[in-house]
Amino acid sequence: MTQNIEMNKQNNLTLGIKIIIGFYILNIIFWVVGQGGSVIAYDTVASWGLVEARETVDPFCIVINKAIGLADVIIAPPIFIIAIIGLWKMRFYGLMASFMGFGIGFYWTAIAWVKQIFIVQADVKCEPFDVGTHGMLAFVFLFSLWGSWYLHKNRKLLI
Repeated sequence: MTQNIEMNKQNNLTLGIKIIIGFYILNIIFWVVGQGGSVIAYDTVASWGLVEARETVDPFCIVINKAIGLADVIIAPPIFIIAIIGLWKMRFYGLMASFMGFGIGFYWTAIAWVKQIFIVQADVKCEPFDVGTHGMLAFVFLFSLWGSWYLHKNRKLLI
C-alpha cells in the first residue's frame, strides 16, 4: 500500500516541480565548481569566468570571495540535495528545504549586489558587474521568487 502511494506521488511530479529540481541541480554544479573551486584553485575558476580575475581586483576581494565560497559550499549544496530528494519523493521536507534554497537565492543575490556597491563606493579595485552578471543575478532572484510562490501555491501536493 505504501509503495503504491509512493509511486502515485512520483507520477504527480508537476512540470513546475521538475523545473525547480533542474534549477537545484544546476545550482549544485555551479556552487560546487564555482564557489568550491575558487577556494581550491581560484585562478583556474577565474579563467572560466566564474569569479573575478586576480589582476582585476584588490587582493582583499579574493580573500573575501574565498571565504564566501567556502561558506556557500558548506551550506547550499546540502540544502539543494535535500530539496531535490524531498521534491522528487513529494515530501514536506522537500517543500521546507526548497524554501531554504530559495532563501539562499534571495540572500546571495542581495549580497552580491550590495557587496559590489560598497566595494565601488570605497574605491577598492574591483571588476564592476557586467550586464550578464546582473542578468544572472536577476534571474536567480526572480526564479527564487517564482519558485517560492509556485511551491506555496502547490504545497498540498507535498504534505
